[in-house]
Amino acid sequence: MAKYREIAVLSIVPGIVGILILASWALAYRDIGPTFVNAGIALVATLFGGYLRFILGFKDIFNRKITVNVFVTVALIATIAVGEFRAAAVVVFIMAVAGALETYTLDKTRRGIRNLLDLTPKRATIRHNGEEVVVPVDEVQIGDVVVVRPGGRIPVDGIVVGGQSCVNQAPITGESMPVEKFKGGEVFGGTLNETGRLEIKTAKVGPDTTLARIVHLVEQAQGTKAPIQNLADRFTVWFLPTVLVLAVISFLTSGDIKVAVSVLLVACPCAFAIATPTAVTAGISNMARHAVLIKGGVFLELANKMDVLLVDKTGTFTFGKPKVVDVVAFDGISEEEVLRLAAIAEKYSEHPLARSVMNRARECDIQVPDPDEFKIEIGMGVTARLDGTKILVGKNEFLRDKGVPISEHIENMISEQTEQGRTTILVSNNLKPVGLIAIADEIRHETPRAIASLKAMGIKNITMLTGDNHKVAKAVSEEIGVDDFQAELLPEQKLQYVEKLQKQGLVVGMIGDGINDAPALALADVGIAMGAAGTDVAVETADVTLMNDDLSRVVNFMDMSRKVLLRIKLNIFFSIMYNIIGFILAGFGMLTPVLAVIFQEAGCITVVFSSTLLLWSKTGSRLENEDSGSLPVVPLTVENAMRENVSQCV
Repeated sequence: MAKYREIAVLSIVPGIVGILILASWALAYRDIGPTFVNAGIALVATLFGGYLRFILGFKDIFNRKITVNVFVTVALIATIAVGEFRAAAVVVFIMAVAGALETYTLDKTRRGIRNLLDLTPKRATIRHNGEEVVVPVDEVQIGDVVVVRPGGRIPVDGIVVGGQSCVNQAPITGESMPVEKFKGGEVFGGTLNETGRLEIKTAKVGPDTTLARIVHLVEQAQGTKAPIQNLADRFTVWFLPTVLVLAVISFLTSGDIKVAVSVLLVACPCAFAIATPTAVTAGISNMARHAVLIKGGVFLELANKMDVLLVDKTGTFTFGKPKVVDVVAFDGISEEEVLRLAAIAEKYSEHPLARSVMNRARECDIQVPDPDEFKIEIGMGVTARLDGTKILVGKNEFLRDKGVPISEHIENMISEQTEQGRTTILVSNNLKPVGLIAIADEIRHETPRAIASLKAMGIKNITMLTGDNHKVAKAVSEEIGVDDFQAELLPEQKLQYVEKLQKQGLVVGMIGDGINDAPALALADVGIAMGAAGTDVAVETADVTLMNDDLSRVVNFMDMSRKVLLRIKLNIFFSIMYNIIGFILAGFGMLTPVLAVIFQEAGCITVVFSSTLLLWSKTGSRLENEDSGSLPVVPLTVENAMRENVSQCV
């Protein structure tokens, strides 16, 4: 209902103007009442529908700028001056329809940042006089001890003073793996406590929290983004003086002021005014059908000028979920047996790494019996027993402390996995090491191909930004083929990196999905959010949203940006041709002011038809059409090939 209500509101002005024009025409056609009545109605329609154009036109004149508004103002004043009120009203009607269309297109998806702080709980549990009391989060004071149970969101920034747990802080820091939190560890408001009970001494509340500071950064960044001047305005800078000279020449040669007015009207840039919004509307509608939401035509223009594309790693290049990517067995033990033993030990664990092991066991149809005994040592590993067999799974230090001999060869294999950005857990059976399991954030299978396609489309540099450590970032960047990477970045640092590139005169695009990406998304010339899995703030802040989290849709968006800009230029060409023909006819007195308006309206219809063709245009993504030869295909690595088939087992 809100959508139709918005359309109805935008239709009020052109609707009223249209009704007044019909009333004026009907009175004149039926010869009802004095002439000044129907002329007055047409004049009211002109002033009612065109007052904003007049105001903007005079402002631009005062500021010494030649724009479409200046052109329309001059043409309307001249038309009214010679008594062609109805012709002036028709011009205003056409401009009102074009303005409503442009407003609806550019603003329908743009909303203010709302519900940004929904990640922060509204209430918090604090320890007071030995008891736990639930209070509104606004009443929590610095120094209060906040209790957060497993599965709960942390309401404040603070320091852990009791308990141990894994905390998923990807929304704030961008880290792909949950972080172990012990006494003395720092936590952020809005992050998720996954496994254990935590007692947190409050250090920051309200506007001082990390999440609140991100809100401020987003608002500040949004206020610095300047719009690109409309192509029609740039064309009008030299077109208006030319038309004025032709109008004067027409008057001097014909001696008829109406001939000069007809020249102004036939050249009235209605077609120029709708050349951009109609093409943009069609392009945006086309992309919406391909699960890409674009929040304004300016971003289609900027995308075609993009020099650098910055991409967040977690949730964008990767799924943001740990997955078993390799199983290595020792001394003749089968890989399936290594995975089975690990799954037995991890069956009752809620740790994210444990869940990835269980998921891999399910993919391989491994039957996992319940352990007879189970004990977890947070941050280190798990001990389990089954039928007298003692199973240990965890860090190499954990197994060594339990009496498991760790050879230099095993240490080297762990180092090799670490260099590839993977987290490694060892598995032992009765104090004998039997294998290791490597776990990493899973890379989206379309990522390498999408990057190759974007490079083929002319993006000079693709850089990965991440809060992960340097080794993980390096491993991922090498696998997917980006030009560069920046690791261990906080939200402020991502923002600063965007600012640095923009100060170098580069047009910067940014792709992200989390709250930690929101400031950079807002400041970037083109901010692109991975929508389905992204946070609300990222989607609200971004200029383009990939609704189905398919990175290849960025290729579609880039291709459409080229087609839209080409269509805009083609529309302007059509307008010029109509103007040239109209100039000739009007200059020889073959067009009255009303016929001049009708002729230039024909140009508008041509432009609308031209733009409508974009609705059925196909974008050239190599990822969508494997038979196409337009874009290159990147061979998958062995590890990527494994990911292509989720049913493949160890």
